[in-house]
Amino acid sequence: MSPELHYEIEFLPGMGNFVRDELHQSGYAAEPGPHAGAMVLRTADHPRALLKLRSAIAVSEVLTFAVPRPKALLGHQYCTAIQATLADVLGLHPSGSFQTLRLNAAGDDSSVMLRLRETLAQAVRLTPVEDEGDLLLRIRRGAGGWEVLVRLTPRPLGTRAWRICNRPGALNGTLAYAMARLADATVRDRVLNLCCGSGTLLVELLLLGNVASAVGCDTAPDALPCALDNLHAARITHRAQITAWDVTALPLDDASVDIIIADLPFGQLVGTHQINLGLYPRLIDEAARVATSGARAVLLTHEVRLLDRVLADRQDVWLREETIAVQSGGMTPRIVVLRRV
Repeated sequence: MSPELHYEIEFLPGMGNFVRDELHQSGYAAEPGPHAGAMVLRTADHPRALLKLRSAIAVSEVLTFAVPRPKALLGHQYCTAIQATLADVLGLHPSGSFQTLRLNAAGDDSSVMLRLRETLAQAVRLTPVEDEGDLLLRIRRGAGGWEVLVRLTPRPLGTRAWRICNRPGALNGTLAYAMARLADATVRDRVLNLCCGSGTLLVELLLLGNVASAVGCDTAPDALPCALDNLHAARITHRAQITAWDVTALPLDDASVDIIIADLPFGQLVGTHQINLGLYPRLIDEAARVATSGARAVLLTHEVRLLDRVLADRQDVWLREETIAVQSGGMTPRIVVLRRV
């Protein structure tokens, strides 16, 4: 029987259910991890499905060594075990996917950690670096001694390969995936992405499956070309329309949209709170006008109180079905799911 392997899956706090659902679809079940943004998976195989998780930030293989101090990891037995795991991770990807190795630990500039980094980098023929390494190792104290975590991918899973254009305040890819799942779009649905920005939310939704039509709109001068670049990189340009529509005065017929998705301006990197005081009620009313009866809206905002006030005055128009609090970038935005009454 193959020895049991131990993986740690990191995610934005609040996104655990989406990670569990993705794992379940691949036939895996995880248990709670060492903190709110992690869960643990133990399995006898090397699940390649973990390399494609869209709701997780990163996945690492965890090695536990019953040693009193990290210096012992330089010993032949332990160092060889770490090198074997590094070789396994490199083997999961095409040759050349990894160029550099980074070691992250408390006291990573100590002589012991520097020597360990150099030894491991030389063994797998990578260049040791201090920041932004492709092959990332983390060393921390664990319940049974010291743990070495080896990230399975050369970049965090939340860093989408198709995102070739970025803008200030751009939506996190894993968060966009969660919103796309909540939208639950079908091939019959007409989708409208308000405040589309760099197109992250629209791309994540379209990668989940086909829809009848998809339109992303924004009035920021740099948003539309940026969104088009990302759609092109994701090879789905032909499946969406990007246009400079004012979200408070849409050139659409009444009751013509089945799903509305939006990463609303937080009033920090994009817009201001004063602007949002006027924007939010007008946007919500315009969304209600173009939404069909029973249409679903999935919105993200950090202006939680403002959106709550706007929706409280429109309970006969929008039914709140779900609110999910997540933690991202030092903030705690909310995903709000609405149904058009």
